[in-house]
Amino acid sequence: MTDPQPPASSSTGSPPPLPPRAGYPLVGALPSLAGDPLGYLLSARARYGDIYTLDLGLTRAIMLNHPRHAQHVLRDNARGYGKGGPIWDSIRCIVGNGLPTSEGEFWLRQRRMLQPHFHKDRLASLMHLMVGAIDESLARWDAAAESGEPVEAYHEFARMTMNVVVKSLFGAGITPEEADAVGHEMNYAVEHILASLFTNALPKWMPVPGRKRFEKALRTIDEVVYKLINRRRESKQSGGDLLGIMLDTVDDETGKGMEDIHMRDEAVSLLIAGYETTSTALAFICGCLLERPDIVRNLQDDFDKVIGQETPNLAHLPRLPLAQMVVQESLRMYPPTYWVLRTALEDDVIDGYRIPKGTIIGVTTYAIQRHPEFWQEPEKFDPWRFTPERSAGRHPLAWIPFGIGQRLCIGRDFALMEGQLFLARWLSRFDIEPVPGRPVKAGLAATIRPQGGVWIRLRKRTPRAVAAVG
Repeated sequence: MTDPQPPASSSTGSPPPLPPRAGYPLVGALPSLAGDPLGYLLSARARYGDIYTLDLGLTRAIMLNHPRHAQHVLRDNARGYGKGGPIWDSIRCIVGNGLPTSEGEFWLRQRRMLQPHFHKDRLASLMHLMVGAIDESLARWDAAAESGEPVEAYHEFARMTMNVVVKSLFGAGITPEEADAVGHEMNYAVEHILASLFTNALPKWMPVPGRKRFEKALRTIDEVVYKLINRRRESKQSGGDLLGIMLDTVDDETGKGMEDIHMRDEAVSLLIAGYETTSTALAFICGCLLERPDIVRNLQDDFDKVIGQETPNLAHLPRLPLAQMVVQESLRMYPPTYWVLRTALEDDVIDGYRIPKGTIIGVTTYAIQRHPEFWQEPEKFDPWRFTPERSAGRHPLAWIPFGIGQRLCIGRDFALMEGQLFLARWLSRFDIEPVPGRPVKAGLAATIRPQGGVWIRLRKRTPRAVAAVG
């Protein structure tokens, strides 16, 4: 691993320069970003280098595109970079002071209370909820498999992941009507995030399209979540879901549990993370597999051998390495969170370039995970690049879809488990085929999303006769 280079002024005596600017006068890089934003992130790195200033017209951000930059900003010097600015303010409108947005001692307290419950062995208690929610959703596809009619899978994945995260978070304590209400309003709220990045600074009295609808969505979400919290407190039943875990959790240092508002913020944070990022991840896993029927057959053979007619459990997952590598490779190519944003809290120098205090910093996950220094043929879908042999010597932060350091996503193991379980239930049940003329294309919204959806045809399958794996 290499540290950020020393300041350019160390040899010249002059102040370090700012990173080179990408963009045109007045409009900056906005025209290029409007046409092909993801392609522009890669071409700008190739043209300007691993660090450059992205001119967005009214604002600018310094883009960091190397694993050593991620290590410096997100781990080694994390105290020098905070979560301030309009983008984080937009996210706080929804999640409040949950783990993704909180900082300092409060964040440390909340993280300390929740972290133990997200270890793999503790997540085993949620597996039956996850498998049940996946099976319930996949049953909706049986009719399409019988008729051969195309299915737009992305929106079906969105419904399924919302079902999974709602059942995992609230268990049997939520009614179907409440689950539908939360899912519907959460989808609108997430869609509104990107627009709010540009409108949050406007006065509250100024009419903004979608603002009243967004406020209504937040009220509905709050009503349902607080009702569930109160219902569970009054019943004095913990249950195996995440809400029950939060109700039972106390801080070892103070002996105090979470207040209702803090449980609300953490619950909504988990809903967004479990819904938005996972549904897009599953959509791109599907898109990648549509181009590799050989990998689909390998996966199906693994599921037939290892799981067969059993219900998946935690012991099955280590015996399904290809399924995990497929999830990892899809997350490499299409990380739902395409950049990690911070604000410089003090002056800094990275790779000889000056980083002024107050600057918006973008650690560009998408570009790092396609950096040709670390990934051979980065545009190729190749799950086996994650084998131990091929991973040896690779910079540990060349793959960071869940962040790094103290702020590593608390739901990482949950998401990887859900991805493997989904593949196992989906591909054991169906064969899949692409729909001609409907390629899967990546575009930008609040996350990387498939433009135009993911269109597939399904056929019910019969497990092949294969020798069981011991």
